[in-house]
Parts: sequence; structure tokens; C-alpha cells
Amino acid sequence: MASGERVLLFLDECFLLWGDLCGYAWGKRNERVTIPIGNPKERQAFYGGVDARSGEMHLARYPKAESVATTDFLAELLIRYPNAKLTICWDNARWHRGEEITRFLTKVNGNLAPEDWRITLINFATHDPEQNPIEEVWHQGKTDLREQRLEATQFSEVIDAFEARLERQVFDFPKLRMYESSRPA
Repeated sequence: MASGERVLLFLDECFLLWGDLCGYAWGKRNERVTIPIGNPKERQAFYGGVDARSGEMHLARYPKAESVATTDFLAELLIRYPNAKLTICWDNARWHRGEEITRFLTKVNGNLAPEDWRITLINFATHDPEQNPIEEVWHQGKTDLREQRLEATQFSEVIDAFEARLERQVFDFPKLRMYESSRPA
């Protein structure tokens, strides 16, 4: 990667709840199916970013989605792309804005002109997940988990399987390509 090259990343958060794997219930036609409903306390937040050009996925676990986790994930992306200028496209979640993010961007971008910023943020329209290609990555990861639902008996196994499926994988699907026309062959 050439120094100062612009990299477009689509970011979002994904949450796994213990019980996410259960999507179907089957029973005999004339028998009642009882499904226990509980309040799942086990929850795992993931931050993810997919590179528009390469399709490479970057994933990190966090206790919850918040400004501190957001700035930490952005700092991790700066380490993964040490010579690049990052353009981050994401939704307008509460933890994507505010004082913590402003302080972080001021520190990272300093007094540089906007065209030289290390991180530039672009917000998708509010409440429109269809715009963000990473939603397809989350969908693929959760679909894979549902297909393996009988193998995982502990939530930690679900988390590990989700992470193994997505981290550093390369994705290629139409929605990702619609934003970047110069993908490598």
C-alpha cells in the first residue's frame, strides 16, 4: 500500500445473544410445541470493519458498544493500516459521535487539512442498515452459526465460532462492490 493511500472501510457493531442460534421450532402437526422464553443475560458485542477494495474483514470483541470501544477499534484500524488515510462509513449510532470521538479525531488528525486527515468519517442515513455492506457480513456470520446450532453447547463456543468465521476473511458480494469499482483481481 502506498503511503497516504485512501482506504474505504465500512464499520458497524454486531451483537450476539445466547439464544441467537435458535431460529426454528419443529413439531408434529397436532402437538403443541413449547418454547421456553428467558431473559438471555449473555451478550457479546463485536466491532467490525470490511475493506471496500480487498473485502478483508477486521473484527474485535468488546464488552459493549460505547464511545471508548469505538475509539479503541478506530485506533486498532490505524495500526492495521499504518500508512493509509482511512475513510470510515458507518451509521449514526450514539457511540459514533460525541466528545470522546471528537477528542480522538482531534488527536489523530491534529491540525492537518481535511484531505490529509488519517481518519475521515462519513455517516450513512439514520436507521437505514441497507446502505452499509457490513450488514451482509453480519448476516453471513449469523447464518453460519444457525447452521451449526447443534454443535455449540456453550456461549463461548458460539462467540469463538463467529469470530473464527469472520476475522480476516475476505468477502465479495454485490453491495460491497457498488461502492468501490477498482477492486483487485
